[in-house]
Amino acid sequence: MKHAVSLRVGARLLAAASMSSAGLAQSNGIPIENGVTAFTNVTIVPMDVEHTVPSQTVLVRQGRIIGIGPAESIRIPRDALSIDGRGRYLVPGLVDMHVHLRDYPENDMAALLELYIAAGVTTVLNLRGIPRHLELRDRVAKGTLLGPTIYTSGPFISATTGSSPTPEEVERAVVEQKQAGYDIIKIHGDFTREAYHKLFEVARRERIRVIGHSPRNLGYEVMFEERQDAVAHAEEYIYDTNSRPKDSAAIEPKFPEIARATAAVGTWLVPNLTAYHNIAQQLGDIDAVLGRSEMRYIPPAVVRQWTPPSNPYLVKYTKADAGAFFGRYAMLERLTKAFRDAGVRLLVGTDAMNPSVVPGFSVHDELRDLVHAGLTPYEALRAATAGPAEFLGASAEFGTIAVGRRADLILVGADPLVDVAAASRRIGVMLRGRWFPESELEANLGATAASYRRP
Repeated sequence: MKHAVSLRVGARLLAAASMSSAGLAQSNGIPIENGVTAFTNVTIVPMDVEHTVPSQTVLVRQGRIIGIGPAESIRIPRDALSIDGRGRYLVPGLVDMHVHLRDYPENDMAALLELYIAAGVTTVLNLRGIPRHLELRDRVAKGTLLGPTIYTSGPFISATTGSSPTPEEVERAVVEQKQAGYDIIKIHGDFTREAYHKLFEVARRERIRVIGHSPRNLGYEVMFEERQDAVAHAEEYIYDTNSRPKDSAAIEPKFPEIARATAAVGTWLVPNLTAYHNIAQQLGDIDAVLGRSEMRYIPPAVVRQWTPPSNPYLVKYTKADAGAFFGRYAMLERLTKAFRDAGVRLLVGTDAMNPSVVPGFSVHDELRDLVHAGLTPYEALRAATAGPAEFLGASAEFGTIAVGRRADLILVGADPLVDVAAASRRIGVMLRGRWFPESELEANLGATAASYRRP
């Protein structure tokens, strides 16, 4: 994709343009040091409300937005890096609120973090944490590892069906995870009613939020009673207490009631449409899924885990099951629309690194899926920007374009409030004040893909 970068510090650009074949994992973007970057004559998409602000200049220094105003009235420092924004739109960096960092080797981990940046995903929430992820979070924050800002849960609290931790075990796990420094609690398996209640009693005492599956053995209604902070999949509402999908005719008439109840207790929802859609597509034609262009950026060892016979969906289901998954996916689209109509606060999350869910790329898939389900482009983008910041208690840090916010930004060539797919057609990405023009993003991705083809 073409980009226009007018430099008054050309030597800095030339120094930064040299990159290794390891891709973005060893690249730092254009180093501005303590200088200023200026996006000039750009249309801002602030994401505070649904509007755009044309002909603006945005100044960035030391990773923060330090000035915004009409292009004709903002003075640009003489030695600033000036990025031409004419005919372009500046959008907050995107957030994926459901990823899995897993425990890959260092080089593979760096390559996967690269994909988020290349897609303009500047913040992620990891939802199955281990101590290594706390280390990764800190390395990114210190600037010794290039990647999106990381928030992370700890290990699942209740990870299985058919058994439950005791209330005492729940309390101990919540306290230990809070003390260890995890940002959120993730739940996945079954609970007794007493243990599920204890979870929220302790989490609120410790001031840490809870996200995850519903306790399916108890039914989704208990989430209303305990006011679960967030649900990680819309599909949680369509299962019975034995984790079997309910018949469409039985559950769909309840969608408005379910949505109103969810909104009434203030529970946030990650629809996670793209992850479910991917399951159906893999069952229908795994070769076509693995043949997508973005798969060339995934480490070969990971791709092998996504192919038969290792792919867990292809082990559990057959091609004959694809139709049922596609049918339930359409039902989840209608459920998502009901949530939207009821005013449930939605968050973009994709289960990135589940089989065939490619980091970064999957956020743009989810944005398009949400719009197809009935959200406006603004509503979908808000679920990937201002909404996550609000949920994480970090609205003063990121999610909107305003003075003082962290400089996580995407420059795109068309208005994403008209066509949400414009958010994927980037001209460049700014990560915590570091500018990555499109040419560098593409060159580094190409180098990463090429490195996988070497003997």
